[in-house]
Amino acid sequence: MNKLDKMHDILETEMAHQMLYNKYMMQITNAETRQLFTQFRDEHMQHVTQIQQQIQQLMKYPTNLQ
Repeated sequence: MNKLDKMHDILETEMAHQMLYNKYMMQITNAETRQLFTQFRDEHMQHVTQIQQQIQQLMKYPTNLQ
């Protein structure tokens, strides 16, 4: 498995976490807990963006994929 494959796996995991937090947020009625889950979701959204940027960089230089 090369770097690009690993980055795609990490991206999928981060996106799954983001979707789970969204799902749970819809069910939470406690405002403080909902805010905490929103924060966690937003952190995962930032991770997704960062990983997508790293994937784009890797794809610019395919010799760095190993």
